Amino acid sequence: MRRSRFSAFELMLLRTHRQRDTASLLLLAWVFVNKRIALEEDRRYLEGLAGSYRHADDLDTLLAIATNGDSAAIQLAAEVLRAEGHDTPLQPLLRQAIGLATSAGELSPRNHHILRFLADLSAATSAVLAQIFQDVTGSALTSPGDPSCAAYWQTDDAEATAARRPAWQNWRRRRRRQVVRARRRWRAHRRDREQTKARARQAQAEARQEQARQHQAHQEQARREEHSHQRQEEQHRQQQRDKASAAARPNHRIRLALKVLELDETASPPEIKRAYRRLAQRHHPDRFHGQGELRMAIASRRFVRIKDAYEYLMRPV
Repeated sequence: MRRSRFSAFELMLLRTHRQRDTASLLLLAWVFVNKRIALEEDRRYLEGLAGSYRHADDLDTLLAIATNGDSAAIQLAAEVLRAEGHDTPLQPLLRQAIGLATSAGELSPRNHHILRFLADLSAATSAVLAQIFQDVTGSALTSPGDPSCAAYWQTDDAEATAARRPAWQNWRRRRRRQVVRARRRWRAHRRDREQTKARARQAQAEARQEQARQHQAHQEQARREEHSHQRQEEQHRQQQRDKASAAARPNHRIRLALKVLELDETASPPEIKRAYRRLAQRHHPDRFHGQGELRMAIASRRFVRIKDAYEYLMRPV
């Protein structure tokens, strides 16, 4: 099935296992792009939600969908939420939308109507919407009418408001039919995807079995080849380790002590003393008194290592 048959938002829904979160994020993005003033804090809030919803890479796409006024995607998001709203209340989303829409002050004319759309989606009456708005913002919800935006909105008298609702409901019914068709495509796509996954799982299982057989054969061959040499090689390695340990033990301790003092093997006694004073002052536990017990414990261990290294290097020969 060709991917071009699906919109960007439909593909996003098909990929996710949490369609409710995806739909909620699109509707909040719709509120965000219709604000009078979009604050940087609003953007960071959406980025945080997108990250928690596993859509961090999809936020720009969702904002573009909302900015373009993709009514099909918005209605599809609403239908997804409505379908799942029987199990999970939608009023928390309404509270999020109110907080986002009013973070910079007064509601924009568009967001007046968007909030009422979300209230209808949440099965919240006008009184409930007003109460939630009061709880979130501390102020009363005003009428969506705004004379300063006459070119943007028609007159918000009682007749226009009453006429707007049937038109919106007719639009919603058309979109619902589109959703039904889209869901049929999703089911077909899911069937194809599950069949493809099943075939892939079977092929992978067969490949793993073949790899396991080959691996076992290689292991058996390697064990047979190694067995005849193992004892001699181990004896030889042990002899080499014994010789190296006996020959390098003193020099190794000196090099280790010099490394602790950040010196090389050519360091003289005066240089050792200067390095000790410098490092002891830098890592003395008293310097980290105000940084917590863990930091002081780390500094104490470091200081002891520096002191031990210095005493070992300056011991009488």
